[in-house]
Amino acid sequence: MLSTAFCQAQSVWDKLNKNPFKNSQFYVGLRAGANYNAINVINRYSLIKPTNSLDEGLYDKQYQEAENVGVLYGITFMYQFEQRLVLGFNASVNQIRFQYTQEQPGSNRSVNFIHNHNLNYLDVPIFFRYMFRKVNSRFWDKSNKKPTVPAIVPFAQIGINFSVLLNADKEYSKFTTQNGVESREFDRNEDIKSIMSPTMVGAFIGGGARFRVGTFYLTAEANFRQGLSNANNQKARYVNENLQNQAYDVMDDFSFQSVEAIIGVIFPLKYLSKKEFMPVEI
Repeated sequence: MLSTAFCQAQSVWDKLNKNPFKNSQFYVGLRAGANYNAINVINRYSLIKPTNSLDEGLYDKQYQEAENVGVLYGITFMYQFEQRLVLGFNASVNQIRFQYTQEQPGSNRSVNFIHNHNLNYLDVPIFFRYMFRKVNSRFWDKSNKKPTVPAIVPFAQIGINFSVLLNADKEYSKFTTQNGVESREFDRNEDIKSIMSPTMVGAFIGGGARFRVGTFYLTAEANFRQGLSNANNQKARYVNENLQNQAYDVMDDFSFQSVEAIIGVIFPLKYLSKKEFMPVEI
């Protein structure tokens, strides 16, 4: 009987050490968070030009910061092919909001326009993640005790982001001030998808941590994103006549800079034991 038990234990130990599924792991999960966006102006454009060169910047758009918080949510896929290295990609809906004002000053009467933008992109980031942890032996010992993996593992990551524009809306308002009295003349809404670039490319860098909770993981991360392409469609700058006739508005050339904070939950897809729901943990 002892001989039989020893042979069975030896067989289990051999299978675990020879199991190729021990050496990697696939994950699928959900992610959601918030972002804060800033505008990096590349070239400025305006329908109204000053008569005096000293007033060259008088009618420039003034980009605001208070309305620039958006949300993002989606799914994530990752492949951990080494204890410290992970390759992954996400598919997320990313909301980008920003605002600018444009003033037309006058001696007796001044006009001010406020433009609020709400854009939604399908984001597909591809990234490499480095896990800050001690490398353990991949082999189980003969007591069938699995290798120790830290419950909390910090990480750093870097990647490139591809974005496809889903929809884009603008709300703009006109205010006039005369003799110290301000009045609101109108509010308008406009679909501006046709004057925005249909695709964008960017890069990002960030970090966070992975937390083990039973047989799945929670992740928390923060990233800085830099747009590498123009968010505006240069060929369609003057297409929207409503904006030009009602608000004397044409888009600048610009890219986005974003800071995002994201919470996620990921589930392993490979298991050493389906009966015991024991995932491959590396």
